[in-house]
Amino acid sequence: MKKLILIMAVCLLGMAATAQSLEQPEKVKVYCEVMCVQYNLFKQDVNALVDFGIAEQGKYANGWIYNSENDKKKSFASPMSVFAFMAKRGWEYKDAIIVTESVGLGGKQNVWHFILTKDFPANYTPDDVIGDIDYRNK
Repeated sequence: MKKLILIMAVCLLGMAATAQSLEQPEKVKVYCEVMCVQYNLFKQDVNALVDFGIAEQGKYANGWIYNSENDKKKSFASPMSVFAFMAKRGWEYKDAIIVTESVGLGGKQNVWHFILTKDFPANYTPDDVIGDIDYRNK
């Protein structure tokens, strides 16, 4: 009888261990800062500088979003179009900050900082975070 109870206990422990190994990996919230910089004083067009928070000694530090077709920084019609671009890739709005910087000759420039979040599996890589965004440190 003791052997039967022992065998049943071992089987139950084995089933519990199998159930735990089938569970989905833990999710981690990753933060991203997108800074929209107006580059044309006569238009509202902006470029986007991104910090995905995955820097390894500068390798993935602040980088620009590029347009792969013409090999230039991607031009967005407005800061909201940058936000829409990131939202299409699963990034969610967390916060926004507008900083007005002095440019010179009495001119001021607004710089938008979006804080975005996205959930990833615990074992994510920098490539997972960047996804299909043409992101370059130039």
